[in-house]
Amino acid sequence: MRKYLVTILLVMISFVMLACNTSDKPTVMVPSGSPQMAQIYLEASDNYIVDIVQGADPLVVAFGSKSHDFIFAPTNLGARMFQAKPDYLFICAVTFGNYFLITKTDNAFDINSLGGREITAFGANQTSDIIMKYVLQENDIIADIQYVDSVQTAVSLFVEDQTRVVLIAEPSLAVLESQFADIDIINLQSEYEVLTGESGYPQAGVFAKTTLNKRLVNNFLDALSNSVVLVNQDPDVASDQALALGYSYQKQVLMDAIPRCNLGYQEAGDVKADLEAYFTIIMDTNPNLIGGELPGEDFYYEP
Repeated sequence: MRKYLVTILLVMISFVMLACNTSDKPTVMVPSGSPQMAQIYLEASDNYIVDIVQGADPLVVAFGSKSHDFIFAPTNLGARMFQAKPDYLFICAVTFGNYFLITKTDNAFDINSLGGREITAFGANQTSDIIMKYVLQENDIIADIQYVDSVQTAVSLFVEDQTRVVLIAEPSLAVLESQFADIDIINLQSEYEVLTGESGYPQAGVFAKTTLNKRLVNNFLDALSNSVVLVNQDPDVASDQALALGYSYQKQVLMDAIPRCNLGYQEAGDVKADLEAYFTIIMDTNPNLIGGELPGEDFYYEP
């Protein structure tokens, strides 16, 4: 009987060891869209277990449950979660704004033409909304903003009526351009640069568990930095790699979207000043989006 129990115990231990061996790769959660584009080559390396998700809800759950080693997320969301429970550090920024206003019109379409217009927007009181409102307010433009539940709904409404003015993001814009010719576009990043002198804002970044050792985090940063460089250098080859990974977009859509995703790579310490400037705009609009105050020094990872 004792020999039988020992055998059962050894089998159980072997299963535990197998489970450990199959999950020893760092885990990464990435929302679809521009952040997904930034990490194409990291995902392709097979050195990480990458989960692609839709929307912000899975990210919130991941922060709360500590289910993943690394989480790509809007920087304001990461700051808000850190203020509530400092389980993840901000380690780098990877996207620097990819919001656009679009329509189809025979008239001029610029910021000054938006006065009194109805704008269909997604993400009420979120980053997309804050950037759009900031640009409008700084230009003394009063518009009638009507909110929908998601960028997908905004896309559907534009498909129904291209005379609408719609807030959109990449790669959804590239998808629409593949269906409709001569879409008129206002690049909100360009308008932001006119107002602030900065070519973008640290919209999305990566957050790492505080319990990870620095060697693992630094290796991840190296892999991600390399991915961003390769994607930006050759969107054609990057698009092929994305398709090989099972991305659902057409190749031309990916090639058109990547240059407008405003991908970049800046480590936490290097982007701190820009992030605080961006967070200050959020503080003036809705402080709750970053947890009520600017995060302290302990929010930023030091290699």
